[in-house]
Amino acid sequence: MSEVNRLPIYLLLVKINPVQTNDVIRALKNLPETPTTGVTLHYTYNVFGAWDTAVWFEAESHDNAMDFVQNKIRPIPGVVETYTMPTTSIKEYKN
Repeated sequence: MSEVNRLPIYLLLVKINPVQTNDVIRALKNLPETPTTGVTLHYTYNVFGAWDTAVWFEAESHDNAMDFVQNKIRPIPGVVETYTMPTTSIKEYKN
């Protein structure tokens, strides 16, 4: 895909209440590939360290990204905190 036509990719980090980990993971697994207008999910991973889960997604605009996080992720019972970062590619290793 051409870099010129590429949508911004965001990294969303999620902290989970340890008592509700399974419920949050289940809710994340149940999100459709297009959970809201202008947003496409790519990956959801468990991560180690200060954060519990990472979600990579594309959004057509910052407003779409904010809408997704505020209305689809933060309301999930057990989500304690989120941190969202727009990213820029340095090099892609997949074709």
